[in-house]
Amino acid sequence: MAALTDVLVVSLEQAVAAPYAARLLAEAGARVIKIEREEGDFARAYDTVVNGESTFFVWLNAGKESLVLDVKSADDLALLRRLLARADVFIQNIRPGAVDRLGLGYEDLARDNPGLIMCSISGYGNEGPLAEMKAYDFLVQAEAGLCSVTGTDGVPTRCGISICDISTGLTAYSEILRALLERGRTGRGQFLDISLFDVLSEWMSVPMALYKYGGRLVRGTGLDHPQIAPYGAYATSDGQIIIAVQNHREWLDLCRILNVQELASDPRFNSIPDRVTHRAALKVELEKHFAAHTRESLAKLLDEGNIAWGRLNTVEDVWSHPALKTKDVLSGDRRATFVRRVCDHEETPRQVPAVGEHSAAIRREFS
Repeated sequence: MAALTDVLVVSLEQAVAAPYAARLLAEAGARVIKIEREEGDFARAYDTVVNGESTFFVWLNAGKESLVLDVKSADDLALLRRLLARADVFIQNIRPGAVDRLGLGYEDLARDNPGLIMCSISGYGNEGPLAEMKAYDFLVQAEAGLCSVTGTDGVPTRCGISICDISTGLTAYSEILRALLERGRTGRGQFLDISLFDVLSEWMSVPMALYKYGGRLVRGTGLDHPQIAPYGAYATSDGQIIIAVQNHREWLDLCRILNVQELASDPRFNSIPDRVTHRAALKVELEKHFAAHTRESLAKLLDEGNIAWGRLNTVEDVWSHPALKTKDVLSGDRRATFVRRVCDHEETPRQVPAVGEHSAAIRREFS
């Protein structure tokens, strides 16, 4: 039996953050009813790459039931209330204040269902001066400072995946699980107010603390680590290799296997802060010696010296990576292969729902 068997989740969701949290709950065994407008979650239209469906939608929605509702209709709103009266979890990420205007705020719902856990996902929280501000993933990456520490110095860069939405969905999932555990002891539900900005700004704790307490403004350093060196991409005779030397002992080990003891005793490289200060000179010195090796021969040497290294892979390369684990989902009547979530051992492919596919059955069940 799955961990969340018999848990009913109702999710008034769109885009990425809330659908990701709901999908994780479904994979843990919960029944997830996804509420969509007549035209469907707008993420359905992001592209048509996966068997004619959106990559985002197929990735985020397998295993859910789709119910089309018009919440401005009195009958449909009454149906939603009946669903929520029996639900264990209510997730919503529509515009802040909208659920309250519909009479679906936590206090209203908890009167009929005191065990309900309501998770509200927004850009900047449900209250405050920015509550009404639109907050898509990229916008919050910029607002929270992530773009300023990504890319290269002077060229702020968006992270290449929807890291703000994904991190917020994962946070919502973990907080919902915590609330379910607490409810098991107290019998009471709770309201979870989770914002994209709160999540991402907490993830920015290290560069923010470096500035507040060290006066150091971290900027994008490309593939280099802003606080550690050597830690980045270096040229060999036939391409780049990634190395990561985390501490001084590993630095001495690297000098030993390269047979360059003069670097180990060079005062410019005597500590991690020294090596960061003289990063450019360090790169020149290391690449002099790396140039005598191919990536393969250097990797073998690094393995023998227990030095961490990696390949600068493309997305195409990752599909053939020996560590990659995949799973199938059903998109329409065809299979689509996606990366398998950590600790997901389920083998039966889950179905991605069509818009309103389960509407008739759910309406009968909750009539």
